[in-house]
Amino acid sequence: MFITDDNNISIFASLKSDGDMLFKKDYPELNGKIRADRISFFNKNNIDPARLANFAGIHGNNISKVSETDLGGGSLEETTRIRETDGLITNIKNSYLMITGADCFPVMFWDENAGIIGAVHAGWRGIIKEIIPKMINKFTKDFDSDLSGIKVWVGPGIKSHHYPIDEERIALFSKNHKNNIITKDGKAFLDLTGVILDQLQKARIPEKNIEIHPDCTFCEEDKYFSHRRDKSEPIEANAFIVHLK
Repeated sequence: MFITDDNNISIFASLKSDGDMLFKKDYPELNGKIRADRISFFNKNNIDPARLANFAGIHGNNISKVSETDLGGGSLEETTRIRETDGLITNIKNSYLMITGADCFPVMFWDENAGIIGAVHAGWRGIIKEIIPKMINKFTKDFDSDLSGIKVWVGPGIKSHHYPIDEERIALFSKNHKNNIITKDGKAFLDLTGVILDQLQKARIPEKNIEIHPDCTFCEEDKYFSHRRDKSEPIEANAFIVHLK
């Protein structure tokens, strides 16, 4: 699936039919097939793996700046993935930032005028730790980006009707995001898309600069892997890539 938003920015998303895109640290015997699926997907979309950076997520809020020497890391080998991070940012031309997800939200950022891209793996842990505002802060503080020029694409993820939460998560999100907790038939559900939107608006990203993909990964079984739906072990995931041309 190819999505283009601006002249110098492209976004790509793999489909379930493209295969599993998530390398396995603990199941190395599967990585040969995953590597082959990645190569096929990259070739289909004219993506140069030598210009792509990928990380091994830890469900936190660390963001790494990608340098020229980081490019190629994690694209075709599990062992070279950037570690201890859930976000990437760079201003290097002809670079690709890739994340994987299977219900967690891929959130892509760019400022075409300043020549910057960012990619975040936004699960509930990273969201509550405010990885999204942290990325925006890096754009403005580290790269002198203007808020009016930052654009954001929130990709497919698990929507509220398939995301019941327990008392721990209710307590965590009630303080600042109570309006995104929905009670129905005695159960509580969390609207993570709404939380992301709240954080973007609080960070003063213009509404016209925000695009939220409508797909729910749980619902769209033919398109996306879903850890909650499939309960697969190990986890299988789609790829989401932002490209600075």
